[in-house]
Amino acid sequence: MNNEVRQGMKRLIVAVLVVLVAVLAAAPFVTGHVMENTLAEVERFPGTRDALELEVTDYQRGYLESRAESELWLRLPEQEPVRVMLTHRIDQLPGIDGRYATVHTTWEPADPELRDELAEVFGDDAEFTLATALYPTGASHSTGRIPSVERDGVDFSGADIRLDTKADGRFDYRLEGERLAIDDEAEGVEAGSAVVSEGLRLIASGQVAEDGFVWDSEGRFELDRLEIDQDSEQGWVEDFVLRFDSAREEDRWGFAVDYQVGDAVIQDESFSDAQMRLAVERLDAGAVRALVERMETLQALAARGAAIDEAFTDAVMAELPALMQHGPRIALEPLRATTAEGDTEIRLAAELPAGMSKGEPNPMMWMAMVSALVIEGSLEMPIALLEKSAAARGQRVGVVEEQLAPLVAQGWVRVEDGVVATTVDFRQGNLELNGTSANQLLNMAFGG
Repeated sequence: MNNEVRQGMKRLIVAVLVVLVAVLAAAPFVTGHVMENTLAEVERFPGTRDALELEVTDYQRGYLESRAESELWLRLPEQEPVRVMLTHRIDQLPGIDGRYATVHTTWEPADPELRDELAEVFGDDAEFTLATALYPTGASHSTGRIPSVERDGVDFSGADIRLDTKADGRFDYRLEGERLAIDDEAEGVEAGSAVVSEGLRLIASGQVAEDGFVWDSEGRFELDRLEIDQDSEQGWVEDFVLRFDSAREEDRWGFAVDYQVGDAVIQDESFSDAQMRLAVERLDAGAVRALVERMETLQALAARGAAIDEAFTDAVMAELPALMQHGPRIALEPLRATTAEGDTEIRLAAELPAGMSKGEPNPMMWMAMVSALVIEGSLEMPIALLEKSAAARGQRVGVVEEQLAPLVAQGWVRVEDGVVATTVDFRQGNLELNGTSANQLLNMAFGG
């Protein structure tokens, strides 16, 4: 390599270094402009259905650090809007993790009365803060903490918050707290009442669609232990999990809620390995959106004192045919628990064929829908559990077996090893219990 080439390489390296230094030096200044524009463009938060609205009231741009103030409006159903003042400190130095800025946000209610109430609960010095790292890809990572509470009748460990978002509308969040205890020394709690929860976690993720709805989501709420003491009765639940999920496929939408309990004692009755899953499938997404938007309008009227009960019923009835046009399915799959008397399990599903709800609602439509309805299910339950329930209602011993005897004789239920069991099948207007026709029960039910 001759001298001229070496000198050219050196000049190129120096030029590149100068450009890099200039870019790094300018990055905080550019970030200031980017952040100012970003905050100014935020009006409504995706996925909140206008429940949260932000307005920037002041922005002081600096070189390494900028400051801003904004107002956040929280609109809850049938409640007056709550205005929260936000103070932002924007750290414009790029981070080694790829972020181009970090926004440190502190908030407090604008309403003096609400501010005093929060101070009474959390203390005068408590700060509600959120740190948000921003990335060139449009993603963000936020962390924050709800302050702890120690006051008469309330013991709260505080909770950590984490929120991750992406430019395409994907989000993940997590809230986690160690302990919340409330007893009758707290204002508004009945005498002799107390609740203690340990190991609280809320974890969820989803996708905000272009229309602002979160059609696809999943999450769970967990409690390691919950203890309840009320009116001299005690109960507890361990390993409680509530799962939820929803999904949209083209113009159909469905959701499911699943409850699970590891062990529990409620009103001196113990059970374990309990589960209940309720699933609703094949609802029309357009009708769901129209119904939600109508509900939001009615809730805004209710917040101003309007009566909405009749309008609510009218809105549901108006959207019901469209809501069911794809043939919805509702299923309890399953409801089960283990008790001292044995295992209980119930399964039940109802399905309506597509196309049965066309046109305006009318009596003939409802009759046709009932005839087209398909119901399937099964039941297994210890007779001892039924007898125990009957005794609690003051009925004599043996009454359950007497009541079951004619059903067994008809073939509608079977009793084996102290367990009563049956299956349910209803289709084309015909009912079968335990594989045996039970249309006469239908005739009796409808007065035939």
